[in-house]
Amino acid sequence: MCVTLACACKSQRERPPSPQTTPAVATAALAARNEPAVAAEYGIVPGRRSFDEKDAPDHYIREKDYPPGVSAVSLPDRPRLQAFDVDSNGSAICTRIEGQPFELENHGNAKFARFGCPDDWRSLAVVFVDATEFEPMHAEQLEWSALAGPSPLPMPGGKPAPDLHDYAAVARPGLLDGKWLVSAAWFSGEYPPRKERDELRGDTIAFGHYQLLDRTLFIGELLKPSTVLYRANESIDVREGIEWALLPLTASEKEHATISTLYEIPNGYMVKVFAEKDHEGFGVDESTYFYAWEKGRWRLLAKAERVRLY
Repeated sequence: MCVTLACACKSQRERPPSPQTTPAVATAALAARNEPAVAAEYGIVPGRRSFDEKDAPDHYIREKDYPPGVSAVSLPDRPRLQAFDVDSNGSAICTRIEGQPFELENHGNAKFARFGCPDDWRSLAVVFVDATEFEPMHAEQLEWSALAGPSPLPMPGGKPAPDLHDYAAVARPGLLDGKWLVSAAWFSGEYPPRKERDELRGDTIAFGHYQLLDRTLFIGELLKPSTVLYRANESIDVREGIEWALLPLTASEKEHATISTLYEIPNGYMVKVFAEKDHEGFGVDESTYFYAWEKGRWRLLAKAERVRLY
């Protein structure tokens, strides 16, 4: 079979045959909007930025109690946490360093403890999750390509509409032994989005306003699921997390998200979704989500947020 990949969003495609595989998860509740099952926090590495070449490659001078691999985490009563490098597929179980809980400047009354990860971890973007039982056995960063041709999902209502669009993308991580990871969604709204006045920025930007219709994330052939990780068909407004990750990157200039990493965990799979939202033109609101699929159950495991200023 010949596979064609493209980088454009199509609309009003012909209706393909309905997938034969029954979705593993189909609930009335919106899984993407459940409260996270466990706590998660971005680690903090006290220090300061440096533009001196002698401080490359990090260009960051850490305080003396925070060598590579050590972060302050506002989960001070946990003995161990599962840590994930946001910018790679790295993960490790990190242990609390002995000492009394403490506060950090500019972080209110939150209590922190230092946690030690592998000493070759230099990342300043690490999320700590209170769930060591989800330690990945394998992990791979995902490279997505838009899928041209019929959508893996049938058209909602069976007939085209002016503001009805679909988008599907595929990745082929090695840990799936030749199978594809496929995301697909139908959505409604003005696409491409028009620019609007953003009073916080003081200029115009394309927000993007959409309703998400049928959507899925599955493992299998391009149009034939073998393992459905996520499937829902309730109409919802696109707001956060995997909702934006199921749309093309051109759906908004204000907000973007991508399913960045696939993990194989003891009882199934987990995906990491990384999202960025413009912060008044001088920074970004960053969110990292972890969705787990275990024995046919899909859920939002954890979510961490922070503001990063330019």
